[in-house]
Amino acid sequence: MTAIIILNWNGADDTIACLESLSVADGDFAVYVVDNGSTDDSLRRLSDWAAACNNLSVQIVPLERNFGFAVGNNKGLAVACKAHHDAYMLLNNDTEVTKDFLVRIEEFSLAHPKYKVLTPKINYFYDKERIWNCGGRLSCGFRKYFYAGRRDADVKENAFLPISFITGCALYFKPELLDSEGRLLTERFFFGEEDFEFSMRMKAAGVPMACVLDSLIYHKVGSSGGNMVARGKLFLHYLNRFIDIRLNKGAVFYFLWSLVNVPMCLLRFYRCSKSVGRSLRLVKRLLFDARHKDSVTYEDFESLVILDNYFNAE
Repeated sequence: MTAIIILNWNGADDTIACLESLSVADGDFAVYVVDNGSTDDSLRRLSDWAAACNNLSVQIVPLERNFGFAVGNNKGLAVACKAHHDAYMLLNNDTEVTKDFLVRIEEFSLAHPKYKVLTPKINYFYDKERIWNCGGRLSCGFRKYFYAGRRDADVKENAFLPISFITGCALYFKPELLDSEGRLLTERFFFGEEDFEFSMRMKAAGVPMACVLDSLIYHKVGSSGGNMVARGKLFLHYLNRFIDIRLNKGAVFYFLWSLVNVPMCLLRFYRCSKSVGRSLRLVKRLLFDARHKDSVTYEDFESLVILDNYFNAE
Protein backbone atom coordinates (compact mmCIF):
# COMPACT_ATOMS: atom_id res chain seq x y z
CA MET A 1 0.00 0.00 0.00
CA THR A 2 1.13 3.54 -0.78
CA ALA A 3 0.82 6.38 1.71
CA ILE A 4 -0.08 9.78 0.22
CA ILE A 5 0.89 12.79 2.32
CA ILE A 6 -1.03 16.05 1.73
CA LEU A 7 -0.04 19.22 3.55
CA ASN A 8 -2.74 21.79 4.29
CA TRP A 9 -2.43 25.33 5.58
CA ASN A 10 -5.58 27.46 5.45
CA GLY A 11 -6.49 25.73 2.19
CA ALA A 12 -9.46 23.48 2.92
CA ASP A 13 -11.20 24.22 -0.40
CA ASP A 14 -8.24 23.01 -2.45
CA THR A 15 -7.49 20.13 -0.10
CA ILE A 16 -11.06 18.83 -0.18
CA ALA A 17 -11.08 19.07 -3.99
CA CYS A 18 -7.87 17.04 -4.04
CA LEU A 19 -9.39 14.47 -1.68
CA GLU A 20 -12.51 14.25 -3.82
CA SER A 21 -10.36 13.36 -6.83
CA LEU A 22 -8.48 10.77 -4.78
CA SER A 23 -11.75 9.25 -3.55
CA VAL A 24 -12.50 7.99 -7.06
CA ALA A 25 -8.91 7.06 -7.97
CA ASP A 26 -7.85 3.47 -8.51
CA GLY A 27 -5.28 1.69 -6.38
CA ASP A 28 -4.54 0.66 -2.84
CA PHE A 29 -3.51 3.70 -0.82
CA ALA A 30 -4.05 5.59 2.41
CA VAL A 31 -4.09 9.37 2.75
CA TYR A 32 -2.55 11.41 5.55
CA VAL A 33 -3.65 15.05 5.62
CA VAL A 34 -1.26 17.14 7.70
CA ASP A 35 -2.85 20.37 8.88
CA ASN A 36 0.08 22.72 9.32
CA GLY A 37 -1.35 24.84 12.12
CA SER A 38 -4.15 26.40 10.06
CA THR A 39 -5.61 29.57 11.55
CA ASP A 40 -8.96 29.29 9.76
CA ASP A 41 -11.58 26.50 9.98
CA SER A 42 -9.57 24.07 7.84
CA LEU A 43 -9.00 21.50 10.55
CA ARG A 44 -12.70 21.24 11.40
CA ARG A 45 -13.76 21.07 7.74
CA LEU A 46 -11.16 18.44 6.85
CA SER A 47 -12.02 16.34 9.90
CA ASP A 48 -15.72 16.50 9.01
CA TRP A 49 -14.99 15.53 5.40
CA ALA A 50 -12.81 12.58 6.44
CA ALA A 51 -15.45 11.35 8.90
CA ALA A 52 -18.14 11.45 6.22
CA CYS A 53 -16.07 9.75 3.50
CA ASN A 54 -16.66 6.02 3.21
CA ASN A 55 -14.45 5.11 0.24
CA LEU A 56 -11.13 6.69 1.16
CA SER A 57 -8.84 6.03 4.11
CA VAL A 58 -7.94 9.48 5.47
CA GLN A 59 -6.05 10.23 8.68
CA ILE A 60 -5.88 13.85 9.81
CA VAL A 61 -2.57 14.83 11.43
CA PRO A 62 -2.98 18.19 13.23
CA LEU A 63 0.14 20.23 13.97
CA GLU A 64 0.21 22.96 16.59
CA ARG A 65 1.74 25.60 14.29
CA ASN A 66 2.93 26.21 10.75
CA PHE A 67 6.22 24.33 10.40
CA GLY A 68 6.65 25.01 6.68
CA PHE A 69 6.58 22.59 3.77
CA ALA A 70 9.55 20.38 4.57
CA VAL A 71 8.97 19.88 8.30
CA GLY A 72 5.21 19.51 7.82
CA ASN A 73 5.69 16.75 5.27
CA ASN A 74 8.37 15.07 7.35
CA LYS A 75 6.03 15.01 10.34
CA GLY A 76 3.32 13.44 8.19
CA LEU A 77 5.78 10.85 6.92
CA ALA A 78 6.80 10.01 10.49
CA VAL A 79 3.17 9.21 11.29
CA ALA A 80 2.67 7.23 8.06
CA CYS A 81 5.86 5.23 8.67
CA LYS A 82 4.25 3.58 11.68
CA ALA A 83 2.04 1.62 9.25
CA HIS A 84 5.08 0.41 7.25
CA HIS A 85 3.78 1.29 3.79
CA ASP A 86 5.36 -0.09 0.61
CA ALA A 87 5.82 3.39 -0.87
CA TYR A 88 5.12 7.02 -0.09
CA MET A 89 4.01 10.03 -2.09
CA LEU A 90 4.04 13.74 -1.30
CA LEU A 91 1.13 15.43 -3.08
CA ASN A 92 0.35 19.15 -3.12
CA ASN A 93 -3.06 20.05 -1.78
CA ASP A 94 -3.70 22.26 -4.83
CA THR A 95 -3.61 19.31 -7.22
CA GLU A 96 -6.31 17.03 -8.56
CA VAL A 97 -5.51 13.55 -9.82
CA THR A 98 -6.68 11.41 -12.70
CA LYS A 99 -8.30 8.08 -11.93
CA ASP A 100 -5.34 5.85 -12.77
CA PHE A 101 -2.44 8.17 -11.86
CA LEU A 102 -1.18 6.04 -8.96
CA VAL A 103 -1.75 2.68 -10.66
CA ARG A 104 0.38 3.85 -13.60
CA ILE A 105 3.18 4.88 -11.27
CA GLU A 106 3.05 1.64 -9.29
CA GLU A 107 3.05 -0.45 -12.47
CA PHE A 108 6.08 1.42 -13.71
CA SER A 109 7.79 1.00 -10.33
CA LEU A 110 7.27 -2.77 -10.44
CA ALA A 111 8.58 -2.98 -14.01
CA HIS A 112 11.56 -0.66 -13.38
CA PRO A 113 12.60 -1.17 -9.74
CA LYS A 114 15.89 0.74 -10.14
CA TYR A 115 13.93 4.02 -10.23
CA LYS A 116 13.44 4.83 -6.56
CA VAL A 117 11.83 8.25 -7.10
CA LEU A 118 9.00 8.93 -9.55
CA THR A 119 6.67 11.73 -10.56
CA PRO A 120 3.63 11.86 -12.83
CA LYS A 121 3.34 14.30 -15.69
CA ILE A 122 1.98 17.49 -14.13
CA ASN A 123 -0.33 19.64 -16.26
CA TYR A 124 -1.94 22.97 -15.49
CA PHE A 125 -5.34 22.61 -13.87
CA TYR A 126 -6.87 25.52 -15.78
CA ASP A 127 -5.36 24.47 -19.14
CA LYS A 128 -5.40 20.72 -18.94
CA GLU A 129 -3.46 19.93 -22.11
CA ARG A 130 -0.62 22.32 -21.21
CA ILE A 131 2.28 20.86 -19.25
CA TRP A 132 3.66 22.44 -16.09
CA ASN A 133 6.56 19.98 -15.97
CA CYS A 134 7.66 16.40 -16.52
CA GLY A 135 10.40 16.59 -13.94
CA GLY A 136 13.60 18.19 -15.11
CA ARG A 137 17.38 18.22 -15.29
CA LEU A 138 19.98 19.50 -12.83
CA SER A 139 23.18 20.83 -14.32
CA CYS A 140 25.92 23.01 -12.78
CA GLY A 141 23.68 24.21 -9.96
CA PHE A 142 20.75 25.09 -12.24
CA ARG A 143 17.53 23.27 -13.05
CA LYS A 144 15.44 23.11 -16.18
CA TYR A 145 11.96 21.59 -16.42
CA PHE A 146 11.19 19.14 -19.22
CA TYR A 147 8.37 20.22 -21.55
CA ALA A 148 7.47 23.27 -19.43
CA GLY A 149 4.63 25.18 -21.07
CA ARG A 150 4.37 22.72 -23.96
CA ARG A 151 1.29 20.80 -25.05
CA ASP A 152 0.66 17.09 -24.48
CA ALA A 153 1.10 16.44 -28.21
CA ASP A 154 4.69 17.75 -28.01
CA VAL A 155 5.90 14.92 -25.78
CA LYS A 156 8.08 12.60 -27.86
CA GLU A 157 8.80 9.84 -25.36
CA ASN A 158 6.25 7.04 -25.01
CA ALA A 159 6.74 5.70 -21.50
CA PHE A 160 9.02 7.70 -19.24
CA LEU A 161 11.75 10.31 -18.94
CA PRO A 162 14.85 9.82 -16.77
CA ILE A 163 15.12 12.98 -14.68
CA SER A 164 17.53 14.52 -12.18
CA PHE A 165 15.18 17.19 -10.81
CA ILE A 166 11.78 16.60 -9.21
CA THR A 167 9.34 18.96 -7.52
CA GLY A 168 7.70 18.31 -4.17
CA CYS A 169 4.32 18.75 -5.87
CA ALA A 170 4.02 15.01 -6.62
CA LEU A 171 6.94 12.95 -5.36
CA TYR A 172 6.63 9.14 -5.16
CA PHE A 173 9.49 7.29 -3.48
CA LYS A 174 10.53 4.07 -1.81
CA PRO A 175 10.84 3.85 1.99
CA GLU A 176 14.59 3.16 1.96
CA LEU A 177 15.11 6.84 1.17
CA LEU A 178 13.69 7.88 4.55
CA ASP A 179 16.12 8.47 7.40
CA SER A 180 15.88 6.75 10.77
CA GLU A 181 13.29 9.29 11.97
CA GLY A 182 11.11 8.97 8.88
CA ARG A 183 12.29 12.21 7.25
CA LEU A 184 12.79 12.76 3.53
CA LEU A 185 13.33 16.50 3.08
CA THR A 186 15.94 18.85 4.47
CA GLU A 187 14.60 21.06 7.25
CA ARG A 188 17.08 23.89 6.63
CA PHE A 189 14.57 25.95 4.64
CA PHE A 190 11.20 27.06 5.96
CA PHE A 191 9.81 27.98 2.54
CA GLY A 192 11.10 26.61 -0.76
CA GLU A 193 14.35 24.96 -1.89
CA GLU A 194 13.65 21.56 -0.33
CA ASP A 195 12.99 19.91 -3.72
CA PHE A 196 16.19 21.39 -5.22
CA GLU A 197 18.23 20.12 -2.26
CA PHE A 198 16.52 16.72 -2.45
CA SER A 199 17.26 16.45 -6.18
CA MET A 200 20.92 17.39 -5.67
CA ARG A 201 21.18 14.80 -2.90
CA MET A 202 19.62 12.07 -5.05
CA LYS A 203 21.90 12.92 -7.98
CA ALA A 204 24.99 12.84 -5.75
CA ALA A 205 23.92 9.48 -4.31
CA GLY A 206 23.24 8.04 -7.78
CA VAL A 207 19.54 7.42 -7.08
CA PRO A 208 17.69 7.09 -10.43
CA MET A 209 14.49 9.15 -10.83
CA ALA A 210 11.91 9.24 -13.62
CA CYS A 211 8.73 10.93 -14.83
CA VAL A 212 6.02 8.40 -15.70
CA LEU A 213 4.39 9.98 -18.71
CA ASP A 214 1.10 8.06 -18.71
CA SER A 215 0.46 9.10 -15.11
CA LEU A 216 -1.18 12.51 -14.99
CA ILE A 217 -2.23 15.04 -12.37
CA TYR A 218 -3.35 18.67 -12.60
CA HIS A 219 -1.81 21.49 -10.58
CA LYS A 220 -3.42 24.84 -9.72
CA VAL A 221 -0.10 26.61 -10.20
CA GLY A 222 0.12 29.85 -8.27
CA SER A 223 -2.80 29.21 -5.91
CA SER A 224 -0.47 29.23 -2.89
CA GLY A 225 2.06 31.80 -1.80
CA GLY A 226 -0.17 34.85 -2.26
CA ASN A 227 0.10 38.10 -0.30
CA MET A 228 3.90 37.93 -0.15
CA VAL A 229 6.17 40.95 -0.49
CA ALA A 230 7.69 40.60 -3.98
CA ARG A 231 11.16 41.89 -3.08
CA GLY A 232 11.30 39.68 0.02
CA LYS A 233 10.11 36.61 -1.85
CA LEU A 234 12.80 37.13 -4.50
CA PHE A 235 15.50 37.64 -1.87
CA LEU A 236 14.29 34.54 -0.01
CA HIS A 237 14.51 32.44 -3.20
CA TYR A 238 18.11 33.47 -3.82
CA LEU A 239 19.12 33.20 -0.16
CA ASN A 240 17.82 29.62 -0.06
CA ARG A 241 19.64 28.73 -3.28
CA PHE A 242 22.97 30.37 -2.39
CA ILE A 243 23.03 28.62 1.01
CA ASP A 244 22.06 25.30 -0.59
CA ILE A 245 24.80 25.51 -3.21
CA ARG A 246 27.41 26.62 -0.67
CA LEU A 247 26.67 23.73 1.67
CA ASN A 248 26.42 21.04 -1.01
CA LYS A 249 28.88 21.93 -3.74
CA GLY A 250 32.12 23.07 -2.14
CA ALA A 251 33.96 26.40 -2.03
CA VAL A 252 35.35 26.50 -5.58
CA PHE A 253 32.06 25.54 -7.23
CA TYR A 254 30.19 28.02 -5.03
CA PHE A 255 32.57 30.85 -5.99
CA LEU A 256 32.24 30.18 -9.72
CA TRP A 257 28.49 29.64 -9.49
CA SER A 258 28.12 32.93 -7.58
CA LEU A 259 30.03 34.79 -10.29
CA VAL A 260 27.46 33.61 -12.83
CA ASN A 261 24.45 34.33 -10.61
CA VAL A 262 25.29 37.75 -9.17
CA PRO A 263 24.54 39.63 -12.45
CA MET A 264 21.21 37.79 -12.68
CA CYS A 265 20.41 38.76 -9.09
CA LEU A 266 21.30 42.39 -9.79
CA LEU A 267 18.98 42.48 -12.79
CA ARG A 268 16.07 40.91 -10.97
CA PHE A 269 16.52 43.08 -7.88
CA TYR A 270 16.63 46.15 -10.13
CA ARG A 271 13.35 45.14 -11.76
CA CYS A 272 11.86 44.94 -8.26
CA SER A 273 13.38 48.07 -6.74
CA LYS A 274 13.96 50.35 -9.80
CA SER A 275 17.16 51.50 -8.12
CA VAL A 276 20.74 50.54 -9.02
CA GLY A 277 22.00 51.47 -5.55
CA ARG A 278 19.28 49.50 -3.82
CA SER A 279 19.95 46.49 -6.04
CA LEU A 280 23.67 46.57 -5.22
CA ARG A 281 22.90 46.73 -1.49
CA LEU A 282 20.53 43.77 -1.80
CA VAL A 283 23.18 41.67 -3.56
CA LYS A 284 25.77 42.63 -0.93
CA ARG A 285 23.33 41.60 1.84
CA LEU A 286 22.52 38.38 -0.02
CA LEU A 287 26.17 37.36 -0.28
CA PHE A 288 26.81 38.24 3.37
CA ASP A 289 23.80 36.30 4.65
CA ALA A 290 24.49 33.32 2.39
CA ARG A 291 28.02 33.13 3.80
CA HIS A 292 26.95 33.35 7.46
CA LYS A 293 23.67 31.43 7.53
CA ASP A 294 23.27 27.65 7.27
CA SER A 295 19.47 27.75 7.28
CA VAL A 296 16.54 30.05 6.56
CA THR A 297 14.10 30.04 9.46
CA TYR A 298 10.46 30.92 9.90
CA GLU A 299 11.61 34.19 11.48
CA ASP A 300 13.59 35.00 8.31
CA PHE A 301 10.59 34.07 6.16
CA GLU A 302 8.22 36.19 8.23
CA SER A 303 10.55 39.17 8.22
CA LEU A 304 11.12 38.97 4.45
CA VAL A 305 7.71 38.25 2.97
CA ILE A 306 5.10 39.12 5.61
CA LEU A 307 6.39 41.89 7.89
CA ASP A 308 8.75 43.37 5.28
CA ASN A 309 11.25 44.50 7.93
CA TYR A 310 14.24 42.26 7.10
CA PHE A 311 16.23 45.17 5.68
CA ASN A 312 15.23 47.81 8.22
CA ALA A 313 18.68 47.93 9.73
CA GLU A 314 20.24 49.07 6.45
